[in-house]
Amino acid sequence: MTRVSFFGVWSQGVLNMSLLKVGLLAVSLLATVGNAQADSWQFNTFSVHLLQVSDPQAQGEPSLETVMDWLAQMTQAMRQTDYAGTYVHVRGDQVDTTRLLHRFTPKGEQEQLETLNGDPHSVVRHGDSCECQWPLRKEVVFGDFPSVRSRLSGERFAHPAELTANYQIVSLGSSRVAGFSCHLVGLVPRDGLRYGYKLCVADQSHLLLRMSMYNEQGLPIEHDFFTAIEPRTASATASDSPEWPEIPLGSPQSIPPGFNVVEQPPSMPPKPLAADEGWVVSPDLPGYTIQSRVWRQNPVTHHPFEHMVVSDGLSTASVFIEKMPEPKALDPEAAKYGMNIAVRQVGPVRLTVIGDLPMAAVEQICQNTVLIKNSATERAEQNPLHMPNTEAR
Repeated sequence: MTRVSFFGVWSQGVLNMSLLKVGLLAVSLLATVGNAQADSWQFNTFSVHLLQVSDPQAQGEPSLETVMDWLAQMTQAMRQTDYAGTYVHVRGDQVDTTRLLHRFTPKGEQEQLETLNGDPHSVVRHGDSCECQWPLRKEVVFGDFPSVRSRLSGERFAHPAELTANYQIVSLGSSRVAGFSCHLVGLVPRDGLRYGYKLCVADQSHLLLRMSMYNEQGLPIEHDFFTAIEPRTASATASDSPEWPEIPLGSPQSIPPGFNVVEQPPSMPPKPLAADEGWVVSPDLPGYTIQSRVWRQNPVTHHPFEHMVVSDGLSTASVFIEKMPEPKALDPEAAKYGMNIAVRQVGPVRLTVIGDLPMAAVEQICQNTVLIKNSATERAEQNPLHMPNTEAR
């Protein structure tokens, strides 16, 4: 078995998308996203106007504060509620069904996911530790849980007030998913540089039952939703809802003979870059800021590389900067796994941007990633008042 990393960065300079797919599957606890135009979401032959709400209070609609409270409650429920269920992920002609069990224990979160179609595999998570098993291949990988899990969990909706600069948060009424009534919430982008979301938050349990994503033209591109779910509330008694057993996390020693076991060592802690070191995005993409700039170690080659995270608080892109004198072809299957990818070769350095945001935004980040020592010059050259060999006055 090829040695792989749960961080899902590079293998010989090529993104290990098959493992990233497992990571995304392991973390898509439910969700579907959406993108909208400024005044409406377009759906092929018809348009649903979302923002024609002049006075929510007068029309009996929930206030913005109420809608944001639903999001905050959902974030907490997704982490602290015990639940079991089956959910479906749809993107293009790719349809995956997964059975999951989630528990919140004094030691942290535990999850078990089993695929119900395609190549059988299962994922067990205890906090940041993960076991991924492929029974038919007789392969098991132990390592860190993929850091991409926040993409499809409730974590990135934890601070909705911080999203209002780039998204309009609106109530879309009510619906029903997996037999439970839920509030429909739309996060409508204020420009074309980010995707939009439509969420369905359960009335009682506050769990995220459905999430749909829409592209910059307002067309649905991805859906995740529960077909069945059983939440266990804190008020449930042992008689009416017996406690689910702890989810066991295996070890290389507990795997039966005959399996190929890969034990990935813990990732090296990232080292922050100095303020005048490395690469930055300049000029910034409107609404996005650099969240972190760190040195990491390639788990395959053990070479250091830069990792920069750019986010608007909801949509996020990772920028990887690695010395690679010989350009490598990008995996053509990469786009199947829900993220847009752009690559640029700058001398011996390869820049790769991966993000859950429109391709135009990903390409703009890629083109505007420059050495920090050159960033002031780059900004000046893009200033309309700047003329070569002429001082701007």
